[in-house]
Amino acid sequence: MNLSELEILEKEFDLFVALDDTQKIEFLFDASELGVEEACIIQLSKFMEAAKKSVPKIPIISSEDFQVGDHRLCVTTLPNELYLNSNSLRAIHKFVGKLINDGLILMRNKKAQKTEFDLYRFFRAYKIIGNGGPISSN
Repeated sequence: MNLSELEILEKEFDLFVALDDTQKIEFLFDASELGVEEACIIQLSKFMEAAKKSVPKIPIISSEDFQVGDHRLCVTTLPNELYLNSNSLRAIHKFVGKLINDGLILMRNKKAQKTEFDLYRFFRAYKIIGNGGPISSN
């Protein structure tokens, strides 16, 4: 197909205008060789791949409050991080002990700061290094 025989309609033209110069050349080449619809699909797939790479992934954050005896414990988890906030340091130590016994490998993160969302007096932050099998107390 010659370029003079190429018919680009309004929808395809909107896409064509949005492309940069090198993409316009690719589009015209693909349209003359494969057809306008196929050229649109190729350019849109390239755009979608670039969009996927440029959008940062949002970390999944969860927060739960637990009652540990007479005390409250707020556990906030991020990818590879764990924030513990409580009105009792003993409750935090018990919870960390249970996590370690369940096979979680933790390292204290002393650089982490308490935020305005951490309502209780004591705050501890840990990096989750890995996990293994549960540890038996026998």
